[in-house]
Amino acid sequence: MRNLISHTLAAAISVQLALTASLPQAPFHLNTSLDTCLSCSTSPVCPLDPCQTNTPGGLLLLTQFWDYSPAIGPSDAWTIHGLWPDTCTGGFDQYCDPRRNNNNIASVLRSSSDPSAASTLDTMNQYWLALNGNDGQLWSHEWNRHGTCVSTLSPTCYSSTSSTGYTHNQDIVDFFTTTVSLYHKYNIFETLQKAGITPSRTQTYTLDQLHTAARNAWGKDAVFRCKNGALNEAWIYFHTKGRSTNADAFVQGDPLRSNNRCPQSGIRYLPK
Repeated sequence: MRNLISHTLAAAISVQLALTASLPQAPFHLNTSLDTCLSCSTSPVCPLDPCQTNTPGGLLLLTQFWDYSPAIGPSDAWTIHGLWPDTCTGGFDQYCDPRRNNNNIASVLRSSSDPSAASTLDTMNQYWLALNGNDGQLWSHEWNRHGTCVSTLSPTCYSSTSSTGYTHNQDIVDFFTTTVSLYHKYNIFETLQKAGITPSRTQTYTLDQLHTAARNAWGKDAVFRCKNGALNEAWIYFHTKGRSTNADAFVQGDPLRSNNRCPQSGIRYLPK
């Protein structure tokens, strides 16, 4: 069973409460201009405002699972793993603000006045699922470990960018509604299906086929990860342009990693 206290990254970077480590990565470069500061920028003329661009680093990863044994979620859909900040080196901060930890995400969404909160929770109940069946524990884990590290969701940022200021738990609502919006926009199952890549017990695929499907759909690549030669996870990388309070602020970038943990050929995409 998946350990909800760890993710598939090999190590973590600690800023406040976490350990420090990073995976060997190629440098990540983004074009910047004087009037547009993007994540991972090192330009001296482009200072990063943590309320406008996620810092440090600024990358965010939308991660999705294809769980086939045991089967989790619908047979024609990948499920959500999470949305993780990344420090542009392959490492990530975690558990950044324990004061904002929350162990009842469903209650937060149900009580929210945000018009998209209810539909977000409906999607989560169908597609953001834990192997052990405790979906609520997974949601809390994702927020407490990763969501509290998204700098643009800091309560102080709401006060500086909104005339109404920060509403209690609005950061939590924005984290989950944004993640679900990105999940709908970057539909792995449909993207692969359009490229003729469908679950099968006999057909196998090449890594190049997977990458080509992603590039044709989105103009950028994704990281595909395998377990024992079978496809089981995908990571899509973004930098942010403005607040991370909705999917419009996310601009897809090239992946940091070349190690997909998949073979070059003979990749199985097993049915649920």
